[in-house]
Amino acid sequence: MSTIDNEALQWVICQTRGALDDAERAAFDAWYAADIRHQGAYLRARAINRALDQAQIQKTLRPRLERLALEWAGASWNQANSRRTFMKAGGAAAGIAALAVAAVLRAAPDRAVLTTAKGEFRKVPLADKSVATINSGSRIELRLTQQKRQVSLTRGEAWFEVAKDKSKPFIVDTGEVLVRAVGTAFGVRRYANGAEVLVTEGTVEVWSKDGSAQKRLLTAGEHAFVDVHATEISVARQPREVERKLAWREGKLIFNNQTLSEAVADFNRYSPRKIIIVDPQLWNRKLVGQYQIDAPELFAKDVSTFLDVPIVITADKIMIGDAHGVDGKKGNGGSARG
Repeated sequence: MSTIDNEALQWVICQTRGALDDAERAAFDAWYAADIRHQGAYLRARAINRALDQAQIQKTLRPRLERLALEWAGASWNQANSRRTFMKAGGAAAGIAALAVAAVLRAAPDRAVLTTAKGEFRKVPLADKSVATINSGSRIELRLTQQKRQVSLTRGEAWFEVAKDKSKPFIVDTGEVLVRAVGTAFGVRRYANGAEVLVTEGTVEVWSKDGSAQKRLLTAGEHAFVDVHATEISVARQPREVERKLAWREGKLIFNNQTLSEAVADFNRYSPRKIIIVDPQLWNRKLVGQYQIDAPELFAKDVSTFLDVPIVITADKIMIGDAHGVDGKKGNGGSARG
């Protein structure tokens, strides 16, 4: 395993132990910004972490196996293509590796602030045995009391696996929108004008804080966007769309007839190399495909091929299209890699 991959795995292990202190955060930020290869290695290490954490844990094993797990994870990753989803190994090896990751996870305290930098993901066990998976560039504030479990999503997006406790409701507050659940799993993304709620398991209750929109129940496979000025909440049952929008948990971006502008906005949530659509006529072109979050250059090259437009790639940005306009050779859509 390369030195960079080793460093990335060490940072992931440090972060799963809990929030970094100021000095550690500064050191990580400097390392992450120093080289685009660091950023790709870090995302790969996070994907390995998630895969290992999902494997079966053998209770008889001990945390002393952490180094063995890191070596196994690194060897496994080097055998995989960086553009593919990491595949878990089976049997005892998976059990050993999963324990090593799980053993260093420490529950967040009853009151805490959890943040992620751009391109960073965190999976944090909470004191009530719930788990928060936090997307890039996000911030949540925890307040767990004897009466209720309160989470304020002040920026970005998170997915919550809620431990059952009927005596203490689990409430996510985005400022204008409230979501309440007991023993379920759901995602919440905060926008300037409201919040989107996506349910993957169980049932949640959604309403606006000012009371203008009455409460609605959402069940697994349903999602809703609650505008801050909405007088009613419209719920859609689209299980595949819910999974598509939550694919970031696996380090992926999936497009199913999304516009180019939507796809670019998704990539720009994660990549330090900003994608810019030079020609406004391309904004509404539709795309279908699946990409790793850390592959904006591959995405841009596919767009260039399928939409027959030029691209310019520099160290800090990717420009798509010609400022003088498109020639109209292609239709209104294109296919990208699956």
